[in-house]
Amino acid sequence: MKWLFALRYLISRSSHSVINIIAAVSLVSVAIPVAAMVILLSVFNGFEGVVKELYAERDADIEISGNFDTTDSLKSRILSVEGVSAASFVIEGEVIARTKDRESSLSVKGVDSSFSSVLPIAENIVKGSDNLTLGEIDYAIITSDVAQKLGVYTTALSRVKLYSLKGATVGSLLPVHGISSCQLHIGGIIKSSQQLKGCAIIPLRVAEHLFGERSIKKIMINCSDDINRVQKRLIALDMDGVKIETRAEKNALFYQIMRYEKWAVFFVALLVLIIASLSIIGSVIMLIVEKRDEQTTLLSIGADSEFIRGIFIREGLLISGIGGTIGLIVGIIVVLLQEWFGFIRMPNSAFVVDSYPVDLQAADLIMIFITFVAIAWTVSHIAARTMIKR
Repeated sequence: MKWLFALRYLISRSSHSVINIIAAVSLVSVAIPVAAMVILLSVFNGFEGVVKELYAERDADIEISGNFDTTDSLKSRILSVEGVSAASFVIEGEVIARTKDRESSLSVKGVDSSFSSVLPIAENIVKGSDNLTLGEIDYAIITSDVAQKLGVYTTALSRVKLYSLKGATVGSLLPVHGISSCQLHIGGIIKSSQQLKGCAIIPLRVAEHLFGERSIKKIMINCSDDINRVQKRLIALDMDGVKIETRAEKNALFYQIMRYEKWAVFFVALLVLIIASLSIIGSVIMLIVEKRDEQTTLLSIGADSEFIRGIFIREGLLISGIGGTIGLIVGIIVVLLQEWFGFIRMPNSAFVVDSYPVDLQAADLIMIFITFVAIAWTVSHIAARTMIKR
């Protein structure tokens, strides 16, 4: 019954035009920040998805790091774990790379033949191939920024020599003592990105020769099951002296910062919504003043103050609800159009994506809906309680 009275008051033609205009302004003032919330949260979701894709090019689903032997028996134990689809030994270290007339420092990943099954190297090759060995010949794959520093413009007959401090102490009289080196053909150039640059990929056995005991050893794992469940199964293998991390754990700080930024933007938009919702108080108060005669009539036929107060609380909920629903619809339409057509472009072509990425999530829509309903109920309750006493 209260909802019927509230709806009648809202659409009644007998209401003064000024009150109708104020109600319309209140409706729009709620719709705009709600639409902004939908769009902004979707954009942050989109950027988070892009970042996760970029990290997927560099980091495996699960990474085991520590001091272990790169033996086939250990690899067989890991591959026997349910949900592990591929595993690759990786050795990392720093080297000095030299071509005929240039040199540069870079990081090196020594990998085995399973590495391409864990990370998508072949998809990012711009020149040459992703083969690291061909018969007796060993090859290096370098990122495009390294190729530019070393003056490598083609993989045909290009070679690079790598120097590393293997582990022995460098003597003052013989500084070359303890330095190991190797010469490799450059077999491919891979596209560099924020996550993969200044790097060379070489065969595992060559890296073992270069770094000796100073290498950083890792096992990169690709999962065919839920990553967290696979992590628990790997922990159950009870491998001593190793750390087992998922991609999310390894980059936890960065993901946490992104979440903080998302919620900071949400609360700024929420503050705008709260301020805009104050106009509902004015609409409800003016409607209460206009409907004094109807209130007297309702009191005379047995209605009490609580009933009348409930009518105007619902009046505010209707105004806010209609405005919020319009905002949700507009926000969803804008996000879907951006997702399909990408009409809002990034201001700089150097970005990874050409247009603003978006990702519409149901949880965000539910949270926004609950938020504006809660605000509407609060401000409507304040207006009705203030004007209609017991």
